[in-house]
Amino acid sequence: MAAVTLTATIFCLQARAQDDLAIKPGTVLAQAGSAGGSVGKRDKSISDGFAPETGGGRPANRSSGNEQAFPKTININEHAFGRTYTLALHNTGGGNYQGTWSHGYVTKFIVTSFASTSMKMERTDNPAFGAVTGSYTGSRTGNRASGKAAISNGFTSDWDASW
Repeated sequence: MAAVTLTATIFCLQARAQDDLAIKPGTVLAQAGSAGGSVGKRDKSISDGFAPETGGGRPANRSSGNEQAFPKTININEHAFGRTYTLALHNTGGGNYQGTWSHGYVTKFIVTSFASTSMKMERTDNPAFGAVTGSYTGSRTGNRASGKAAISNGFTSDWDASW
């Protein structure tokens, strides 16, 4: 009889405590005498039951482990129509660059991929007579890259870059 009274008293106290406390959704409560339960980190997805840590506050890599930090300036030589046009692109934040071609057009480039062995960029000239857009794709070694550009006027060109 004493065990029944003790169990009923604990049950009533537990119910009363839950009624008096403002318990937020998702709160994990420990229950005396239960086996197992949800103690520890939630949404476990690794075999040891703990989520991976990001490692000392360092920013996560971009799309792959091969991604690199963007350089402050990229110097481009574009070879087309038997001539070479030059451009110094200055980083304006993230993968965004701006510069003026040696022939006078102001342009913007977005570096869409900057991996250890490859590089991709998108070009958009500011509105002007003859302004074009283009996709630049190439291979990269260290602080140099080279490849082909497909230009919106139907032409293709070779390009090389350094930083």
